[in-house]
Amino acid sequence: MSDARASIVDAAFRLFLENGYDGASLARILAEVPYSKGALYHHFESKEALLEAVIERFFTDSLTDPQQPRPTTPVALTHRLVDDYVDSIESIAKFAPPLSYYAFLIAVAPRVQPALEAAADHIEAELTASLASVVPGENPAARTLAGDVMALVEGSGLLTVLQHRVPDRAQLHARVDRLLRAHFAARGLAVEVIS
Repeated sequence: MSDARASIVDAAFRLFLENGYDGASLARILAEVPYSKGALYHHFESKEALLEAVIERFFTDSLTDPQQPRPTTPVALTHRLVDDYVDSIESIAKFAPPLSYYAFLIAVAPRVQPALEAAADHIEAELTASLASVVPGENPAARTLAGDVMALVEGSGLLTVLQHRVPDRAQLHARVDRLLRAHFAARGLAVEVIS
């Protein structure tokens, strides 16, 4: 991403968080960056395109970027999921309180729902494949566990953010590990098998 594009996306995101999507005009965004209106339109054909770039940068890129190598073992992959989630909250905390993560997503959800659903589906499929590789033939159980892991991360994170704090990475790793251990212990597998 070019410096100009990144600067515009950062400014837009900060203003979207502060004023809401509808309350952040392109003129106000331009007032925050050292670029012309032409430069903005060179990178983004519309405010909607700018919103899509914000969603990609701060919410979906780390989850779906094929250029970023991702671990394949269940524990490492679930830890990466936790890290990506906490990184997103931390990146938002540079601009606004952590609760803004959810306020922003709720406000723009109708506009960006397909991108968010695609990212969630990608993560669920990736995690399901990783979990199923450990216990072949149990794809429905792996899919359920993948959903449980995602819900645990998002739910625990939300509860922490509601307390105006950034989620604790180590605590979330430990919670996910307990969930995986319990699931695999019920199938007679040691956690080392999934590490």
